[in-house]
Amino acid sequence: MRAPVYALLSLSLVACSVEGYGEPSEEIGAADDALIGGRPALESEYPSTVLGPGCTAAKVGPRHFLTAAHCVDDEYNATVSPSYGPGGSYWVSATNTPPIWPYVELTIEQTYIHPQWLADCAAALAGGATDCAVNVLNPGHTPDLALVVVNELSPTIPAAVVDAAPVAVGDPVVATGYGCEDPSGTGGGLFKLQNLTASASSILNHPGSYVSGQAINDVAAAYVLTPGYASSTSYASLCPGDSGGPLYRQSSTDLVVVGVNAYYTFPSGWSGPAPSQTNWHTRLDTSARYPVTSWLQALGVSVINGGTAPTCTDGVQNGTETDVDCGGTCAADCANGDTCSANADCTSQNCVAGVCQPSTGTAPCSNLCTGPTAFTGPSYNSGNLGTGARCFETTANLTGANCGNFASGRTFSVNGTAVTCNGGNISLPAKRNGGYCFQASAGNESWAYFSAW
Repeated sequence: MRAPVYALLSLSLVACSVEGYGEPSEEIGAADDALIGGRPALESEYPSTVLGPGCTAAKVGPRHFLTAAHCVDDEYNATVSPSYGPGGSYWVSATNTPPIWPYVELTIEQTYIHPQWLADCAAALAGGATDCAVNVLNPGHTPDLALVVVNELSPTIPAAVVDAAPVAVGDPVVATGYGCEDPSGTGGGLFKLQNLTASASSILNHPGSYVSGQAINDVAAAYVLTPGYASSTSYASLCPGDSGGPLYRQSSTDLVVVGVNAYYTFPSGWSGPAPSQTNWHTRLDTSARYPVTSWLQALGVSVINGGTAPTCTDGVQNGTETDVDCGGTCAADCANGDTCSANADCTSQNCVAGVCQPSTGTAPCSNLCTGPTAFTGPSYNSGNLGTGARCFETTANLTGANCGNFASGRTFSVNGTAVTCNGGNISLPAKRNGGYCFQASAGNESWAYFSAW
């Protein structure tokens, strides 16, 4: 368990608790029904925000989920937690209200923590600290930031973009999260949001604050600051479960992320569980104290520099596109000669060395595998696949498929698109050369299987 204050590093748009405090105050308890500091999000609002394992996150690329470093780190060893290593499961849901279902199981390709966070953590451990749980309070006030990159696409969850343009004091922003729903820190799972305003560093100069002097300016250089419920009941306070949640620029149409929920300060003299006085959101812009924006761009995150979010019809290669207005999550596939990252990006369904090439065959598995097992019936069950690589193709008019018993690291794809095999149904992509190609890589679990109908 993390240190008591740090254990609350998450944002619910309600009041928060601190270990050692007593029962909720009369004031907060009476206001509970008013959804303190936030309101439930509509299904159409900020759909890039997802509930991940214990923390909130935001989809910011075709396979990229932005969250807080403290959600995925091993604070005793200054590394990524083993459970977030390659091949691990990353469960996400974009459902707005409890019960949060369905979750989508994604397979982690790699989890990245901002290098400054790891360096400061290692320095704290080398200096005799038992852990670096409150790493954000180290002298450098490290950016609490991580990126989980997964193998599979999640087309039902739209990707937001990160805005590299600085957040100025007074800018309208929106805090979002799936955190606790009552002042004691229990409950949670309800997606809530609150309109806030970016505040000056002076907001940190209050009784009970644990930063002072030059540290106040250092924190503001690394974090966007917003007011919590303790400063006014018209605001919102971070609470367990909201860590890693995105801070958006206020917009009725664009999904533009400018911060990541990370930390807070509490007031002094509060009776009962205290909501935060201030909220801290890791800055993502080019004026941040640390090189955050370039780090995200290098990992494949969609980044803009002011303006509106990219679209698939704006005549510019941006967002998730692999070429101008095509590929990625765009409906339009790319023509021969355009750049691509997967067969599914190309009209020809043939991506070779990052370029769409003409199809060299007429069968579903052409260019994907050799010697496929063909089947023609309206339904098919592979039985146990064994441990070797297997390939199957059909031109039947299929409506669905499922697969299961795949060991960690063993992959399965349909027409070149990777899917998750956990025994559940999978969505079939568009036909390829008039049909479907099912591919299982070599790996453990000889009883892995797939079915199609």
